[in-house]
Amino acid sequence: MDKISNQEFFAAILSSGILAPFLEQNSELAELIKVPDHPDIHYFENPAPAKELMSVLPRRLAMMTVKKITHNLEATKQLVAFMTEHPECQIYNVTFNCTTQHYGVRCALLDQQVHVICVMTGGHIPDELLGESIQ
Repeated sequence: MDKISNQEFFAAILSSGILAPFLEQNSELAELIKVPDHPDIHYFENPAPAKELMSVLPRRLAMMTVKKITHNLEATKQLVAFMTEHPECQIYNVTFNCTTQHYGVRCALLDQQVHVICVMTGGHIPDELLGESIQ
């Protein structure tokens, strides 16, 4: 599979509008995305094969539903639905790491096009646990 640049992922994410609801809630995220080479934007080098994720995510989704866990429930549903439709794809993660919150945007590369799937949110992730920034 051909490699796509970090800048292309960044452009696809911004043009998708998927971060819009979060931009309204977090002014730090709004500032972070103004600088495409910001060191708190991390691109994980190795994508995850959808087939591997599908061995775990449907069970996680079922558990979340049974236990009424709503945090990232809709995003997990979107990701599972996308991978069910495209089991051959690779899932990429681009993390926007703000001081108190991170936004992990899940994407796939299909037919040389980036498909922005969903946003998983959580607390700040220590830098040593993240991939490289765009620099």
